[in-house]
Amino acid sequence: MKNIKTDLDITNGACGEIVDIVLDPHEPKHDDDRPVTHLKYLPLYILVKMKRTRAQKLAGLDKNVIPIEPTSQKIYLKIQWGKKIVSHTLIRKQFSMTSAYAFTDYCSQGQTIPYVLIDIGKPPTGKLNLFNLYVTLSRSSGQRTIQLLRDFQPEALLMGHEPEVMAEDDRLEGLNSRTKRWWDKMKEGSVSR
Repeated sequence: MKNIKTDLDITNGACGEIVDIVLDPHEPKHDDDRPVTHLKYLPLYILVKMKRTRAQKLAGLDKNVIPIEPTSQKIYLKIQWGKKIVSHTLIRKQFSMTSAYAFTDYCSQGQTIPYVLIDIGKPPTGKLNLFNLYVTLSRSSGQRTIQLLRDFQPEALLMGHEPEVMAEDDRLEGLNSRTKRWWDKMKEGSVSR
């Protein structure tokens, strides 16, 4: 989901379940005998029950159910057509949401997900660090609700942190110790404010 309303927790990475799709009134009536309906028009809105939101309960809807309307984006193009430059404006209209069969550890931070299938194997490029592993492995609530997608190198769990991260951690620890000593002296009255 795109960052639609960050103050209401309607953001990229927010999880919810589609509870209804409200079709355009020009759409032909749905045939219950056919499992698939091909739409001619974009739906008016999609009702989504959010796992977590700060949105007020809307009249006529259940708690945490919000309507997601399509958003529009204008795209301006200038194209060389022979010796002339031709301008075109495209308007893309779509729902700012996507099915989340998969998302990154970054988008999953702070969430507890009931059942997860995780991949902590070696990525095609780059590498995983301990932060990636911690976030990925701690998204679910136990051994029975988490499953590995593929094998991984056990040494990935034994690697150290990046030297720059450790140096910053040491720096912050030093500041913390100095601040604590200063505060203790201040409480004793041996340091003036």
